[in-house]
Amino acid sequence: MILTCPKCFSADDVRPPRRLPDRVLHHRCTNENHGDHEWFTTAGPPTAAAAAPHRVTDDLLEPLKKCVREGEPFVEFGIVEHRLRGMFPDLFAAHVAEQGHSMFGSRPYTASSVRFGVALGRLEQAGELVSEYGPATGAWHYNGQVTYWAKTAAPGRRSWAEYCAENGRSPEWTDRDRLGLAHP
Repeated sequence: MILTCPKCFSADDVRPPRRLPDRVLHHRCTNENHGDHEWFTTAGPPTAAAAAPHRVTDDLLEPLKKCVREGEPFVEFGIVEHRLRGMFPDLFAAHVAEQGHSMFGSRPYTASSVRFGVALGRLEQAGELVSEYGPATGAWHYNGQVTYWAKTAAPGRRSWAEYCAENGRSPEWTDRDRLGLAHP
């Protein structure tokens, strides 16, 4: 299997993965056009459901651009996803119904990873957004680290846990989060 970088969509500069605990693989691409880029996957071959062709994420591009606000610091992925659900509930629900979500239990590939994450990566590739890795918080903590997103590189970060505290909600998944959503 040939692994391509989610930032440059090339396999040319992808280094062999490092195995980490819990079947996690650490990947690194050293493409000169974007500098070192790192990401994590679970060990094992991807399934057909994990491959999200661009057309599957086309409907997410414009909505996700609206979920990352001009002038704010890098925001944790969970904030972007929470905004997507709030601003575009039917779109969010449709992708979760097709691909699942970790709030319903562990799955190797979810709407978060192979739909929302892929669309955000496409926006970064197009120059619409920038990302960096940072600590995963709250319901996302099991990832260790996740992407943080911004319109332009700005100092500072805002985590999911901070966002939840500011908005008076739990940083963990709740029954309210699952309300109205179906999963495969």
